[in-house]
Amino acid sequence: MTGFILFGGILAVLLATIIWAAIRSGEDTGASLGPAERRDAAIEALRDLELEYRTGKLHEDEYQATRARLERAAIDARNAAAGNAAAREPAKAPAPQPPQSAAAPRPCPECDVSLTGDEAFCPTCGIDLAPHP
Repeated sequence: MTGFILFGGILAVLLATIIWAAIRSGEDTGASLGPAERRDAAIEALRDLELEYRTGKLHEDEYQATRARLERAAIDARNAAAGNAAAREPAKAPAPQPPQSAAAPRPCPECDVSLTGDEAFCPTCGIDLAPHP
């Protein structure tokens, strides 16, 4: 009888340890990633999203909503990685940009895929398309 109680106690401790370890492993939410790693993860997610859309796994509305969210995350991470230099420097008036025709696609400088002009990142290779000062 004492053996069963001892065995039950050891089993309970072992089970509690396993459950505690499983709960602790789920605590990492990505907050420990630095800005560069978050940017890289968002760009990789954009590439995966593009592949899933092209293979027909996503509908247009899901694709556009997820793409906008991932691009915003990548832009925020890029700005954080740059040390948010714009916040430290006095604000300057933006230089006038020549008007771009929305109908004229431009090629990606890295992979030469045709772009519409409103992308912040290339959907194929993930290169940052934003102009840098």
